[in-house]
Amino acid sequence: MLPIEAPRRQRNRIGKKSIAGRFDPAVARAFAILAVKEDSTIEAMLTEAVLDILQKYNQPIEK
Repeated sequence: MLPIEAPRRQRNRIGKKSIAGRFDPAVARAFAILAVKEDSTIEAMLTEAVLDILQKYNQPIEK
């Protein structure tokens, strides 16, 4: 059996955690279209949304 290398993590992922959810395909499609229209990425748009929610509920971000 040949040895298998472990996948290498991208540098921009080191020290970060994933937050995931399941959404209706229409919602996911609309969100992807919005990211393109805003010349952004889905990850950047989700970051903005999460930070907005944390601010709305006065939830501090502790590192």
